[in-house]
Amino acid sequence: MNTTLLLGVHSHQPIDNFDHVVLEATARSYRPFFEVAFEYPEFRFSAHYSGWLLEFIQQHDPELFSLMAQMSRRGQIEWFTGGFYEPILAAIPPADRQKQIAMLSDFIQTHFDQRPRGLWLTERVYDGSIITDLVEAGIEYVIVDDYHLLCTGLAREALNGYYLTESGGRSLGLFPISKPLRYQVPFWKHEEVIETLTRQSGAAVIFDDGEKFGVWPGTHEWVYEKGWLRAFIEATLAHPAIEAGLYCDYFDQHRPLGMLYPPDVSYYEMGEWSLRPAEHQRLAHLKHALGEMGLEDEAERFTRGATWKNFLVRYSESGRIHRRMLDLCNQRPKRKNPAFESAIAKAQCNDVLWHGVFGGLYLPSLRDTAWRYLIEAEMALKQTPCEIRDWQMNGAKQLRLRSRKLIAGFEPEKGGSLSELHILSKRFNLLNTLMRREEAYHAQITAGHDTQQGEQPATIHDTALSADQEALKHLIYDRYPRHSFIDHLVESVDSDTLFAQSFEDYSDLCERSFSLQATQEGALMEAKATFKAKADALTCQKRVALKGDRLRVETALDLPEASAYLQAHNFHFANPDRLTLNGQGALEPIAIAATRQVRLYCPWLNQTICLDADLDFGLYSHPIYTISQSEAGLERTCQQIALYLLFKPKTRHRVTVELGIKEGE
Repeated sequence: MNTTLLLGVHSHQPIDNFDHVVLEATARSYRPFFEVAFEYPEFRFSAHYSGWLLEFIQQHDPELFSLMAQMSRRGQIEWFTGGFYEPILAAIPPADRQKQIAMLSDFIQTHFDQRPRGLWLTERVYDGSIITDLVEAGIEYVIVDDYHLLCTGLAREALNGYYLTESGGRSLGLFPISKPLRYQVPFWKHEEVIETLTRQSGAAVIFDDGEKFGVWPGTHEWVYEKGWLRAFIEATLAHPAIEAGLYCDYFDQHRPLGMLYPPDVSYYEMGEWSLRPAEHQRLAHLKHALGEMGLEDEAERFTRGATWKNFLVRYSESGRIHRRMLDLCNQRPKRKNPAFESAIAKAQCNDVLWHGVFGGLYLPSLRDTAWRYLIEAEMALKQTPCEIRDWQMNGAKQLRLRSRKLIAGFEPEKGGSLSELHILSKRFNLLNTLMRREEAYHAQITAGHDTQQGEQPATIHDTALSADQEALKHLIYDRYPRHSFIDHLVESVDSDTLFAQSFEDYSDLCERSFSLQATQEGALMEAKATFKAKADALTCQKRVALKGDRLRVETALDLPEASAYLQAHNFHFANPDRLTLNGQGALEPIAIAATRQVRLYCPWLNQTICLDADLDFGLYSHPIYTISQSEAGLERTCQQIALYLLFKPKTRHRVTVELGIKEGE
């Protein structure tokens, strides 16, 4: 049996990622991979690098960029295109798909003298609706996971080549990545991988993360210092039954194995990750039960989780970023506007929208970048002072107030809370917050520290998860989104109950849907809610107005009996380490018996967030951390500062709080 090894590496970094992170990845993975491969001109392989990463390498490591070009011109590399800023193509409008693909294809043609025929499908998120756009962009074949084809009923033994699919009469080739090889390379000994290759005929498709070759834990030493890559290349070239080939040649020289129509799907793990933890656990139990019955193959082929787009529902913060992008695309200027087009393309980068074994949505820097470009795109459009419409596309109207300095977004359907606050001069969203949520892997966390065992590095999917006691105390899950101007009626609270969100709320105001109408002063939001102490009705009105750098919120509550009013706020900061609250370090819990003002100073922004009330309140504050999985294990990340303003019990509350932003301390 002869095997054509179709080895591909795809590499990507989130747009505007920290320089030191990308430089380290370049030094530990990208550069040494090409340097080793360069020594073996007959070893042919394929590569996809996102456009932003190629630009970064061109600027910061011109020698590596020149090496890439030289290897391309001598026919050693086939370059795959994709979206320039690595979007999920199925999640952006058709016109944007073609623009993003054309940008990267043009870049590759200009610098590497190739016009790509193949496309790396970001995260292998396949949707039949994109086929026509891909074909019109000059794409002949794409890379998918073997799971895409297993879902059509095929057996794994039938996946040693490529298939065709079509939409509207436009055909597209599908090359399925071998899951066994994906888990073996580069983690198994090279002799074992070669043995796997010799047991199959036709095409052996491997197209996986370039970061596996040096960035993932333990891989730099294994792949380069201990010589795995060099040994693998030499063994491949020396084996008479293995040929290292290119996808373009295989596509031209071999007939397709057949025609099929995959469902909308990504790789199997993605479907698991996009489920909520309870459903994730049920799927795992189902797979296990089928395995116990001797139906492992059927379990793999016919059980699956949700689609990638379920992340946009599971995480409201992800959905907000995504739908804001779509809404801005719908408002695209009729006249050519380069500033808008550049900003919206960068805002379509996929990393911020989901979470699996990498931080993704949990990384504040990624969310800050997404919001920066969304704000830039919005600033390129014609502005209106007050806008009421359903830009989130969820059947409920939202309120946006704009001034020359701020944009404030309110959610009438979520208790009339403030969900966005953009400082336009800084392109920064102070409400870029994140809820503490249960994740399926939280159940696997153990106390203490585990170390890597054995010579070979473990694949990231098998990384042990351990946490110290300090991290474990942050495994608390929020009951509602981390917005501002959230209303509660309480009897008694303290720092601990507020931190754990274990206090009893005597109303459902924070979940109540408010009616909404515009006024000359701004907007009026009103709700009839339930007072849980006696099940009597209460009325809540909020009048909101934005002028310059001051947002004014007047809250009026009529209660059936006296109750303390608790107003909750959350604010996000890119670098909270030096943040101060009324002169104290904000990363420590703070309790002040009585005050009328809050001053949060952020040195990174050089801005002070001011909260001023017309009545005395008790102030409680603490940082909110999440515990999330990353390639290195677990990370504890400060997502926002929570503030609670507690007003004394009354039957009628009339509270005015002004939120202002000023330059300097």
